[in-house]
Amino acid sequence: MNIGILASGRGSNFGAIVAHERLGVLDDVDVSVLVYNYSDAPVAKIAETQGVPSRFIDHRNRARQEFEREIIETLDSYNVELVCLAGWDRIIGSDFFKKYRWRAVNIHPALLPAFGEKGLNAGFVHEAALEYGVKVTGCTVYFIDVSVEKGPIILQKPVEIRQKETSLFSVNREQAVGMLSDRVLVQEHRLYSKAIQLYADKLLHVSEFSVEVGASPRRVVSVHSDSVWEKEWALRQRKFIEAQIESWKSSTNVSEEDLL
Repeated sequence: MNIGILASGRGSNFGAIVAHERLGVLDDVDVSVLVYNYSDAPVAKIAETQGVPSRFIDHRNRARQEFEREIIETLDSYNVELVCLAGWDRIIGSDFFKKYRWRAVNIHPALLPAFGEKGLNAGFVHEAALEYGVKVTGCTVYFIDVSVEKGPIILQKPVEIRQKETSLFSVNREQAVGMLSDRVLVQEHRLYSKAIQLYADKLLHVSEFSVEVGASPRRVVSVHSDSVWEKEWALRQRKFIEAQIESWKSSTNVSEEDLL
């Protein structure tokens, strides 16, 4: 299965997905192309280093339909079957949504629907979680729908907010946000590829139903993995986790406990 990744910034989730492929964790999945929309985006360097084809498509000074048409043409040229947004900062338009309905996924650094409002992304999400004093946050992989950050949920991973972060927030907001952000990011890098593999293995099904007559339909994702699949995935992903532990072991924000 060919996947195309859309990214706008540093590309840490892009790098994690590529690492899963290179390590043989992702089975029958090929990261075929990266599309990025800022010429100086660090993600482009990761693609170059990893030998992933990439395409710069500038969104500035052009209509969204024209911008998205060029993206679609690029994805089609690489026979992309699943589109993965990884730090993409553009709102998806109707043409793109219709083309890739239930074939486009995104990741959000919170447990949706909590902290999924427009404008809550990156560090702002973690700042809001600390501001509200919630005890648990995490990350969510979901199918893109017509509403921002409100598509049907595929997978979630909870991350406990620690007292240290809560106490630090009143003294040094930036440091507290950075600490929480890094701990959630560790789980993002693991969760996204699992969702991709579930899709590749045809284990995801979107159901639509209405709770009352005349109401907009609700959409729910059923995950049809079993204990054998989960065990095999955990064994394969151990390769990535070992590499991840090595790369994070010198971090002051992420402890050994967070990585195990």
